[in-house]
Amino acid sequence: MSLHWVSVGRPEDLHFTPGAVVRLGDRWIAIFRLGEGYAAIDNACPHAGAPLCDGSVQDGKVACALHLWEFDLRTGACDVGKDWNVATYPVRLEQGQLQIALP
Repeated sequence: MSLHWVSVGRPEDLHFTPGAVVRLGDRWIAIFRLGEGYAAIDNACPHAGAPLCDGSVQDGKVACALHLWEFDLRTGACDVGKDWNVATYPVRLEQGQLQIALP
């Protein structure tokens, strides 16, 4: 599968609170700072649609602000079961721009 890299802006221009949300086509994606890099996942919690960008981040996971379900920022795995996992997207920094890869 070929990936299509899309620039979403400079990190310093995005509003990380703790996640920054961007819209790419019909997808809303939350980007999080992770150590030396970034992680990107679908923004909507699959349980009730709450924005994951507003959740709390700890130990590489984001907890949904609505019901505290946790999602691994690298894999998208949900702590309540695989039926609730969210999609993840590769992220890279190229020439000062964050880029997200879409299938």
